Amino acid sequence: MTDYGKLADHLKNLRTPAQQQTTHPVVFFESVNAHLTREIEKANVELRKRRLGIIERVFLPSFHGKHCLTFDSELLCTVEVQEDPGKIIAVIFGPPNRIEIARKEYFVGRAPDAHAAPRAGTRTSAGYSPEQVAVEIVSALLTREFA
Repeated sequence: MTDYGKLADHLKNLRTPAQQQTTHPVVFFESVNAHLTREIEKANVELRKRRLGIIERVFLPSFHGKHCLTFDSELLCTVEVQEDPGKIIAVIFGPPNRIEIARKEYFVGRAPDAHAAPRAGTRTSAGYSPEQVAVEIVSALLTREFA
C-alpha cells in the first residue's frame, strides 16, 4: 500500500514558493481590487489634509475585469486583468488630450514571457503580492510614473 500523504508532502517540498502562490489572474485581480480600495482611502486622507484633489473610483457596470480611477480632474488610471497571458495591466492617462503617460504589466504567477516583447515604455514585474500591486498603482497615480 502506498502512503499518498508522504508523496503529497514530498511533492509540496519540491515546489518553489512562487509555484505555491500561483493563483488564477481573476482571483489575484479581485484581491488587488480590495487592496486598491484600502490604499485609496489612506491616500485620500492625506490629500484632504493638504486640500488637494482626491482619488476616486469610476464605476462602469459594463467593464468586467477593469477598474478606472481618477485623480483630481486631470489623470485617469485603468487597471484591468487579462486572463489568457495572466497579467494585470495598469495604464495612466493624462494631459494633454488624455495621452498615455505610464504603463505597467504585472504578471500573475509567472515571469514575463521572453518571446513577447512589451510595448515601448512598458514596465513589467512578476512576483508582486496584491497589496504591493495596489500600493504601486496608487503611488504611480500620484507621481505620474511607475517605479
